[in-house]
Amino acid sequence: MAAITVEKELLELEKQYWQGLKEGDVDVVLHLTDFPCIIAGSQGIRSVDKQTFATIMKDPRYTIHRVELSDDAQVRLLKDDVAVVAYTVREEVTVNGKRLTIEAADSSTWIRRSGQWQCSHHTEAIIGDPFGRDRTGAETSTDGAAGSEDERAIRGVIEKWMAASKAGDLPTVLSLMADDIIFMVPGREPFGKEAFATNSRQMKDVRVEGTADVLELHVLGEWAWCRTRLVVTITPPQGTPATRSGSTLTIFRKQPHGWVIARDANLLTAQ
Repeated sequence: MAAITVEKELLELEKQYWQGLKEGDVDVVLHLTDFPCIIAGSQGIRSVDKQTFATIMKDPRYTIHRVELSDDAQVRLLKDDVAVVAYTVREEVTVNGKRLTIEAADSSTWIRRSGQWQCSHHTEAIIGDPFGRDRTGAETSTDGAAGSEDERAIRGVIEKWMAASKAGDLPTVLSLMADDIIFMVPGREPFGKEAFATNSRQMKDVRVEGTADVLELHVLGEWAWCRTRLVVTITPPQGTPATRSGSTLTIFRKQPHGWVIARDANLLTAQ
């Protein structure tokens, strides 16, 4: 009987979470989240801290209009204070001005701390062909299978860059750049690889965490360009975290060993 009560409680909390996302109620969603929260989806895996999560929620480019959770949701208690909730969901959203309907299979891992259930992990898988054949090339201008392979490789470069930046792995970050790369940021003259490396070494004790959401990706032969929404939180030693977010435009060049970043312009501003 107790298990049934907990199952109903968790399903209600899952609905409250979605309602908070829909209404943009940051306080409710943060209260229901265990940080850092791990999120897995079509763009990879990320670990999101509280400040970054709040910034993402305030992004005006994404709006949820309606959410319908399925009646066949399943709840499994792994321990008295750990449970998994799984269900299918239909979402009506607007992304970058475009109205979309999404059907997905979602799951959440909930942890109870001091009597309070919080979501520590969430996954979403778009429903469709299990091998993604119904979505190949949907966001890129490429030539058949080779193009989709290039797109996956470029997304891999972005994910590797974000992971290496978080780990403070400067050699890996530098390996993802062309030798003649040019960075462009507001309020500063364009700079190259050497200046980037010097700046990074001066920030070796600073923790950098962020998320990069790919909005557009187009492959044109040996070149490609990508537009992303970037959120970065920088935490100095014994300092206060500072979050910057905004759009980036990146040009990639294909070299014998793979895709590298050739030009990068970002419009990140303080939050």
